[in-house]
Amino acid sequence: MGELHVIYSQLNRVGVICIILGLTVLLAACGGSSETGNSSKPAPQPESQVATNKSEDEPTDTSESTSATAEKAEAPRTIPHLKGELTLTETPQNIVVLDVQYVDQFLALGLLPSGSVVATTDNSELPKYLGDQLGDIQIVGTREDPNLEAIIALEPDLIISTEFQDKVYEDLLKIAPVLKMERNEDWRSVLQTFGTIVNKPEVAKKVLSDYDAKIEELKGKLADKLQNETVALIRPRDNIVRLHMTSHRTSEILYVDLGLNPPPMAVDSEQTSLPISLEVLPELGADHLFLLRDDTNVELTEEFQKTSIWKNLKPVQNNQIYDVNTVLWVGYYGPTAINMIIDQIAETFAIDLGL
Repeated sequence: MGELHVIYSQLNRVGVICIILGLTVLLAACGGSSETGNSSKPAPQPESQVATNKSEDEPTDTSESTSATAEKAEAPRTIPHLKGELTLTETPQNIVVLDVQYVDQFLALGLLPSGSVVATTDNSELPKYLGDQLGDIQIVGTREDPNLEAIIALEPDLIISTEFQDKVYEDLLKIAPVLKMERNEDWRSVLQTFGTIVNKPEVAKKVLSDYDAKIEELKGKLADKLQNETVALIRPRDNIVRLHMTSHRTSEILYVDLGLNPPPMAVDSEQTSLPISLEVLPELGADHLFLLRDDTNVELTEEFQKTSIWKNLKPVQNNQIYDVNTVLWVGYYGPTAINMIIDQIAETFAIDLGL
């Protein structure tokens, strides 16, 4: 019996030890799971930059929510431009444009640039046709001479430039990422590029599809009304008449978008304008003339209109010469301006657009 008691006591101690060891292992396993779970949690990541070449010491905007930041970072976008490529990891919110036509483009996408240059021919104001849409946009110099200090003060996260700012391109890069555009690029492709930049490609597509529907309707009605009659676009300037050829951007609205017929003298696939004298103007032979007028050619136009040559022009005698604003028709190529031109053409020929 004594031996059995000893054996029992020993077994009892062994059992207790096993239980303790088991609990120790179990607790260690639980503790290990907890530590493993913590170690798998990703470390906080710094907020992604708007563009890959943005300097690291630029201030980060923390006003947006984490979800919005995450949403922006989901789809990096690489934009090809005249200086290479620019990769965006966020949607720029503070954009400075160095050509005034881009204000119209961004407004069509629902974003007002924080700053813009103005044209050298009008260095005091932005496009009047945009009205109160301009808000508190800041003027940052002229197209040929942008004010770098004014741009720096706006702290942009993206600058849109053209070939007109080549001499200060490197200086601009020190301020913010720069995307260089070709100034005379077709407004449609510009809108699509900007739609990608601000992450609104569908808005850009809608603007373009609405325009296509509009010109398709007007094109058919113009063809029925004008038949084979010809239309030309002219601008008195520097004591001559500048004839805008078929390759000119505004002329393409007339001849490509709307299918109007140019007179033979206006047909040229490379030269955008042709200077002709007043004496040669009757040889143009256009049935209809759109006359570009602005503050710079008031006196010259009035001088031409007093001559017998002008008075004997077929469009003048048939009351088929139409004054249009040079600034709107030639100075800007955004969706708002283009649609206003289309509306003016429809009104000129008394055509009602159902859209």
